[in-house]
Amino acid sequence: MKDGRVVDKKPGTIFFLCLFYAIHMAEEFPFGFVEWGDRYFGNFDWTQNLIGNSMFFIILASACYMYYRNSTKYLWVGMSGAMWILSNAFLHISATILSGEYSPGVVTATVVYVPGGIYFLVKWSRKRLLTWKNIILSFMVGGMFFIILPTFVRAVYFHAELAKLFHLVR
Repeated sequence: MKDGRVVDKKPGTIFFLCLFYAIHMAEEFPFGFVEWGDRYFGNFDWTQNLIGNSMFFIILASACYMYYRNSTKYLWVGMSGAMWILSNAFLHISATILSGEYSPGVVTATVVYVPGGIYFLVKWSRKRLLTWKNIILSFMVGGMFFIILPTFVRAVYFHAELAKLFHLVR
């Protein structure tokens, strides 16, 4: 999007994604995500959790800042952040449904991530910015590259529960 249109009159709202992430971490950390992650992702510990979440937060905050500074040029970056939280919600919700076991983070994924991600998609849709190109690019970057592929590759590699739930390994 480089046609000069104002994409977002209040681009600072994108930083809600960082708030959503912080709220989500407040559920994951005390309710056993590391132990759950070890079983569902394979070979997962506190160090990996802290490093991974720190990296994701820095990337998400940077993406929000890029969008905030120039929402026209970096629309796809903001959309990638929204796709990331929706993809994370998909993993938590589907793992909980398929396993019948609480996935630490599923509550905030359901009541914060899903409505939050949909809010931004509806906001951009009302401005007719949800083109197939924007949707596919942002899903590939935010959904596939940053969460779905790495999570499933790891689960398959370690023959972890998540890979078994989705029938990717026996």
